[in-house]
Amino acid sequence: MDIVNEEYSTRDMALSACLLLDGVRYLRVEKDVNDDRRLIFVFEADPQIERIIQQRSNGTHVVSSIHYDDCLRRMKSVIHSCGR
Repeated sequence: MDIVNEEYSTRDMALSACLLLDGVRYLRVEKDVNDDRRLIFVFEADPQIERIIQQRSNGTHVVSSIHYDDCLRRMKSVIHSCGR
């Protein structure tokens, strides 16, 4: 988990969709300084992030597939808006 200055960042688009779905506030997307083909999704630091990551790892994070698909589309839209 990469929490810096009250922010959490990840390259994982599926995790980003889960965070968005569970109400973690999305802040921005940044280009990865180590690989310009990749993006980093930045969220506001939130105590529930650890729970979401743990539940996803254990296969116990239960969400609505319709809402997850919607959040995944929103994350893809963010990627395309960055001019990739």
